[in-house]
Amino acid sequence: MHTPEEPKNNPMVLVGVFALIVSSVLGLGLVTQWDNARKIPGKAVAGPYTPPSTPTTTEAPRPRAVHRLADHPLLTTPVKLTATGCVLPEFGVSDAELSAYYTAGVACLDQAWKPALAQANLPFEAPALDSSPDLKEGPCGAAPAESEAVAYYCGRNRTIYMPTSRLRDNGGGERPGMHLATLAHEYGHHVQALSGMLRAADSKIADAGEDTPAGLEMSRRIELQANCFAGMFLTAVSGTIGEDLAREATDDFQYAVEEPADKNAHGSPKNQGMWASYGFDTGTTTSCNTYTASAEAVA
Repeated sequence: MHTPEEPKNNPMVLVGVFALIVSSVLGLGLVTQWDNARKIPGKAVAGPYTPPSTPTTTEAPRPRAVHRLADHPLLTTPVKLTATGCVLPEFGVSDAELSAYYTAGVACLDQAWKPALAQANLPFEAPALDSSPDLKEGPCGAAPAESEAVAYYCGRNRTIYMPTSRLRDNGGGERPGMHLATLAHEYGHHVQALSGMLRAADSKIADAGEDTPAGLEMSRRIELQANCFAGMFLTAVSGTIGEDLAREATDDFQYAVEEPADKNAHGSPKNQGMWASYGFDTGTTTSCNTYTASAEAVA
């Protein structure tokens, strides 16, 4: 079977095809150049640069006790108890009435001291209150005899012991100012415990010996500072409990029993009244720095 041959290439046709291809390429180049040369209306605007976000606040340090004395933050930077509302029940001398009076007093003391300790970045917790008629043995050992104390504070269980029977019969009797002064003094020891000063002072007493002159002097510095802290509280609540009651409680410290020199752990009645007045008149913690006071001021 015969297959027909394909036509041979015509030179003129080839030249025409080549010319068409060249013109097409040149045309595309001109179009591209013209397109690049066009001006686009508007202006270049850079987008705002936003740097990576980084934390700008730091967490406040956790409140913690500071085991120092003369240079303790509470004693180098003044902290004042702000005026505090204090509602006390009607005063009475029965066990139930005294217990209710002390319970309300502790609530007032908590309200006054909590923000002050927070201001100094010190921890706070309310103390426990034991207002049983009689003192009993606790974590701090045997209860002191009536001749030694009518009330006391135990730092090991953060408890204020206010025995109603002893306070009524051997303490303030029917004078509400005395009961309030005693409670505010014992709470002053609680402030010392929370702040770290009580532990620091106890360490020095243990090193010196409790009944040595140095040990007794440090004990007096603790006790007199508690009087000063009590005065601070009494002036802070004077607006609601009444100026007369607040002043009566502050003045009560000067009537303390005189201790013999070899047993003087609380200070003379004169000095006890003086440090309570410091706290009442100034209302600031720096006025209560018994650790830098002269030996005479804490005798």
